[in-house]
Amino acid sequence: MNAISIDHRHLSSLPYTSCNTRIVSLTDLDLPEQASDDDYRRIYHEYTARTDSNAALLRDAIESIKHGLAPPVAFPTETVYGLGADATNEPAISGIFAAKGRPSDNPLIVHVSSVAHLERLTGEPLPDIYRSLTQKFWPGPLTILLGVPKESVFAKNVHPAQSTIGFRIPSSKYARFFIAATDRPVAGPSANSSGKPSPTMARHVLDDLQGKINFILDGGPCDVGVESTVVDGLHDPPLILRPGGVSQSELIAHGKAVGNAFANTAIGYKRHHDITSSASPSSSSPSIDTPSSPANPSYDEDANGAPRAPGMKYRHYSPEGRLLLFSEQAVSVGKVQSTLHETIQQSSISPGEDGANVLKPATNGASPPLENSVYAPMTSIATYAAQDNGSKTKTRVTLYNVHVGSEITSLAHSLFGILRLFDDLGCSVIFAETIRRTSSGVASTPAHETASNIQDGQVRDIEDAVMDRIEKAAAERVD
Repeated sequence: MNAISIDHRHLSSLPYTSCNTRIVSLTDLDLPEQASDDDYRRIYHEYTARTDSNAALLRDAIESIKHGLAPPVAFPTETVYGLGADATNEPAISGIFAAKGRPSDNPLIVHVSSVAHLERLTGEPLPDIYRSLTQKFWPGPLTILLGVPKESVFAKNVHPAQSTIGFRIPSSKYARFFIAATDRPVAGPSANSSGKPSPTMARHVLDDLQGKINFILDGGPCDVGVESTVVDGLHDPPLILRPGGVSQSELIAHGKAVGNAFANTAIGYKRHHDITSSASPSSSSPSIDTPSSPANPSYDEDANGAPRAPGMKYRHYSPEGRLLLFSEQAVSVGKVQSTLHETIQQSSISPGEDGANVLKPATNGASPPLENSVYAPMTSIATYAAQDNGSKTKTRVTLYNVHVGSEITSLAHSLFGILRLFDDLGCSVIFAETIRRTSSGVASTPAHETASNIQDGQVRDIEDAVMDRIEKAAAERVD
């Protein structure tokens, strides 16, 4: 029996390779925005009693989670698409790491459908520090850290070498329906290959994980576009470990309003302005951080060196092309133009390692990836001819410029999709400019000074989240 058990654990760590990946529509269901777990389960049973193929596929997807002997299931949330498996089933959780190629020390966030569901799983009441916080921000893009219960039902590989587990309740009705239908806690990191841009559409999941999973539940495009904020309210002071959908200023304001420790919420991750310029690290290298000091403490890692929350240690969100991130100072002194000129010149005389030009060669008309993209109306195309050294030959290169607009929420919503579009277009070099705050505290890209109509607190949060993602995607920063 021991040999069988060991072999079972070994097999669970290997990715599936011949899955018939199918997309299952959730938009066919008439789901209320707010419903109890029992109501969602009733809707599920009524829908899957039908004889059509979509109902049968949904039933198979839910049953595969319950039994835990199949690949994980991709599901929509309001932030990004998640890759879900039963958080109490260790082999099933191994399937998540295998499908994504995710480092084994990177912890997972557990999704639950209600506070009652969470308390039933932990066997403990929600700590007082979180009670009012979750009443305000749940369901929503906020993850809280709780201590691993003494009589834990959770698989150890959900919280590798950690004494805490992250939990959240998604605001997406499709996500809460999925969790309630399985009647399981669902561990769900982003449904992409590790290191790649997170998926905000079912199609993105298919592009990354086709053949590795059986089911993608399609709830349409995600609303937020960046992952949840991770907070540790058990620490004094409470810490934000990953920026996302709830801002530091919102947490502080809430703490002041209710008179608890969140009034002193601090940043527990290295912010974008703490990250130094670098050469071009390999895509597998961790993000580059400045050393911690008593004046600038780092809470990124536990005592054992493992990341305390997802997204804190490893480079993420990286497109296939080399992304250069220009600081505001670099833009102001003309480094964008000079670097672009040098890159175009290099494209005509210095092929890359794979023999391809540095930039995508020009084609006649818009390419199919752009024609079929939701970003086509906001994308302009320019073709440049670079003179080859010592000859009259010119190499033509094509530049795509995506005009996202001045709203930081638009950039947050579109960021991962745009990075994936550049992959589809075969772009080898990507230029990005850092976001900056205007004097009113409103974030904008350097090309736009239009004030946003969202509140400063929300802006600060989304701005930090977007900056964090862009920094982790960048191969090199130009200052």
